[in-house]
Amino acid sequence: MTFRTLSFYKNLFFKILKNGGLFLILIVFTFYFVFRGMDLNTVVNTISKTNAFYLLIGALCMCIFLLCEASNFRRNLTALGYKTSLKQCINYSVQGFFFSSITPSASGGQPMQAYQMYKDDIKISHSTLVLFVEFIFFQTVTIMYAIIGFGTQYSLLNGKINSLMILFILGIVFNFAVLVAFILVLFHSEKVKKLLNIVVRFLKFCKFKKADMIKEKVDSIIDDYKDCAMYIVKNKGIMFKTFIIKCVQIFAIHSVPYWIYRSFGFNEYSIFMFVGVQAVLFISVSALPLPGSVGASESGFLILFKLLFPASVLNEAMLLSRGVSFYLFVFLCGIFILVKYASDTRAKRLAKLQAAKEAAEKKVYKKRVVQQI
Repeated sequence: MTFRTLSFYKNLFFKILKNGGLFLILIVFTFYFVFRGMDLNTVVNTISKTNAFYLLIGALCMCIFLLCEASNFRRNLTALGYKTSLKQCINYSVQGFFFSSITPSASGGQPMQAYQMYKDDIKISHSTLVLFVEFIFFQTVTIMYAIIGFGTQYSLLNGKINSLMILFILGIVFNFAVLVAFILVLFHSEKVKKLLNIVVRFLKFCKFKKADMIKEKVDSIIDDYKDCAMYIVKNKGIMFKTFIIKCVQIFAIHSVPYWIYRSFGFNEYSIFMFVGVQAVLFISVSALPLPGSVGASESGFLILFKLLFPASVLNEAMLLSRGVSFYLFVFLCGIFILVKYASDTRAKRLAKLQAAKEAAEKKVYKKRVVQQI
């Protein structure tokens, strides 16, 4: 990695921290509008009566979510010749979840994961490849769950989510378009380059000064992705395992509302109904440029899950579901990152002190040798 690239990641880190302010403001406004006019004592009393066992299962599902991604990282990095531990890969997963959650459109997650991999001596080309594979399967499985969820729960959702239907369609179109674009870049790079040349000529015709620079950058990215395409084709067994683990990962996070439902003592609806509805909600808000979809996810939950939760506990269910599947783990991942940063800083300081001590001892030794001569 060049100094310029490293500087980019450091600047990105501080920009992401600034986005935390927007994230906190959105949280405050969201919960103010959701719970205004409600008796907070009633809310607390209702939540206190839930079954902690099912809440724990919901939290365990979030642990599975992070572990599945870590498992995919380790499998693909091992295939590329790196001896990464599960602990290292969990760190990549935690970094991705936290920084994706607090940045608009989850834009900060993968750059921070790439930076962490670089610190572990993983080449940028290889970290980009691994993250790209993870992204492709995330998009594929997310779209798959949303379509299956809408299809299987159509009778439940039909005519009752008109306010979200436009967002659902936009979410499907947006995510599918992104997936198709990346697949075209992977397996039809020459056609993409021809299309790029047409775009560049048009930009030049419009007197756009940076047209050639954009072309060079995009050409470089396309060339990098050729290696990714070859890797996918040559490692079909690893790709299949990655796909299966990704299915488990997405199912785990989408099942959290079901465990909240069970914690209230209800058992009328199946886990598959909840996963299907949550998959529809997830993709409906995915195209919105909000950190962690804060505000949109809460509002969407109140619209969609009123079909499954009694009105008397709907707000509390939303609070617990988002609390377990998002806010709690954003907080825990943040604590993890702070502790790791403090630990790494201390280790670096001790290493410097040790190096200085060894240098001083070496200097004294040389001096003694000279005196003896």
